Amino acid sequence: MFLWKRQRPEPVTRKVTMTKQVADGIITYSQSWHPNEGILILKGKSKKQQIIIEGLVVPPFSTHGPYYSGFPTYDLPFDLSYVGTAHSHPGGSNKPSLEDLNNYYGVVSIIISYPYDYSTTGAYDRNGKAMDLEIVDSI
Repeated sequence: MFLWKRQRPEPVTRKVTMTKQVADGIITYSQSWHPNEGILILKGKSKKQQIIIEGLVVPPFSTHGPYYSGFPTYDLPFDLSYVGTAHSHPGGSNKPSLEDLNNYYGVVSIIISYPYDYSTTGAYDRNGKAMDLEIVDSI
């Protein structure tokens, strides 16, 4: 009897691409809700190793506060183009909290922190691992 050590596949890292128009929308929305958190739904396409974000949706009946933001998922219209959420952290860190990971929606979470610009924007997967984020003029 031979025992082989099973080789584990390399973890797949996904790349997130969003248009500058979407990034500017997230920045503006976050600034308008400051000092509370703001939350948006991301529309786009998810392929094997790439997530393309092309639009934003303001979730119906969303709630906003200084340490939380959310929305009831059962009030969303059925749409297969929802790929995740974007929300702001007014406190200065764009790392996902445990609450963020427990309320994860979709395949990507974009978190932007104060002072709300391109450099304070991050993309994270369901486990809180950072994903490559690219902001382009058009797709």
